[in-house]
Amino acid sequence: MKLDIKNLDFPEQVKTVRVLLQLTQTELAEQIGISYATVSRWERENRTPHLAMVGKFYSFCMRNGIEIEATKEE
Repeated sequence: MKLDIKNLDFPEQVKTVRVLLQLTQTELAEQIGISYATVSRWERENRTPHLAMVGKFYSFCMRNGIEIEATKEE
């Protein structure tokens, strides 16, 4: 499935994908291999993720059949 999120920033992307997959922040964190607190901070925009963490999130999306078309230019 393609998910057009080019108008969303990273925190909104994370929450949109999580809600679409009907996951809690804890479940998403476990599936990505990060802490619950990291997912929570991402969604609250309290922390800019490292590039490696962004890669983990996008890899998770791909494994779950979510093709992200574009990201917001910042």
